[in-house]
Amino acid sequence: MNPAKSYEHIFSPIGGRDDSFSAPGVITFLRAPHVPLEAEALKASGARYAFLGVPYEEGNIGKPGTVEGPRDIRFMSHEYFPYWFEYQVDLHDDFVDCGDVRIPKVDPITAHNCIYKAVSEILKAGLVPVLCGGDHSITIPASKALSDHLGSAKKMGFLQFGAHLNMAESWAGEKSTSASSLARVTELPNVAPENVAHIGVRNSMNPKDWIDLADERGVKYYSMNDVLSQGVAEVTRDAASRVWNGTDSQYISIDMNVMDASAAPGVTSPEPGGLEAREIMMINEILGENGSVGMIDLTELCPVVDVNAITTKLAACAVLRLLAVIASVEGKTVDQNIKREDLKS
Repeated sequence: MNPAKSYEHIFSPIGGRDDSFSAPGVITFLRAPHVPLEAEALKASGARYAFLGVPYEEGNIGKPGTVEGPRDIRFMSHEYFPYWFEYQVDLHDDFVDCGDVRIPKVDPITAHNCIYKAVSEILKAGLVPVLCGGDHSITIPASKALSDHLGSAKKMGFLQFGAHLNMAESWAGEKSTSASSLARVTELPNVAPENVAHIGVRNSMNPKDWIDLADERGVKYYSMNDVLSQGVAEVTRDAASRVWNGTDSQYISIDMNVMDASAAPGVTSPEPGGLEAREIMMINEILGENGSVGMIDLTELCPVVDVNAITTKLAACAVLRLLAVIASVEGKTVDQNIKREDLKS
């Protein structure tokens, strides 16, 4: 714990100060300060994570509406305090918010180049990007940015969650849609097949050519049948052992349709038979035990079809829990002797 740090923010508002919980002013992720998307400014912030909205859906093959994902997850994050009592940690100073990638609706190549440059700037500053899309094709330029940042001498692990394997060599002739995110990742020079895993694939929106390409490239995928028969914890630990084994950095990509449609209706392609809310929490606890990651993305949030914002809130909660566990594992706990009375002036 940092003895010089103020911890007033971990308590309920007491009134008479600029501490309104319901009217926070500028809408940023977890009320974090907004910092320009510039390496020097990000480095000077002292933060560990940089939230970046990626409102891009031109690579989507499902319903439209993911451009609203970054905006709404910021709103939902305001329903949480940065203090996590389960792990006794405080994420308050860990985040900055870089706003959204400015993406001209010209063509996918231009858009992906904008995403690549934005993510590269965050990595250059030494922060961990936390991206919110947007469709799952945003993973293609973002993973390339992390791969290039690491360089050929370092290895990158990749863990993808979703109902769909996204192993299309191309979709209707296009190679950079959401249907091809994992296909493109497995072509990166420092991503070995033994360090790649996918959890949650199910149902028949997984054409045979996707399965064939995954098998040909040696990608380990765990279907929901595997999850049910082996158990969530065992599958997660097995996948994590592959992704973290001998790698220098890890990319976690969470397509929210990995969740059962009843737990996450607000996605572009909801699927029955997926993970329950408690299970994604357990998964992130297990992943967090491995320590720091190189990048996280959340994709396919579609607030326009959500019900009472439960999908977007679940997404915010899931990623924050992962980061809270990492902080706990690293010993960054809050002194439990701190009380509200000590903060009154």
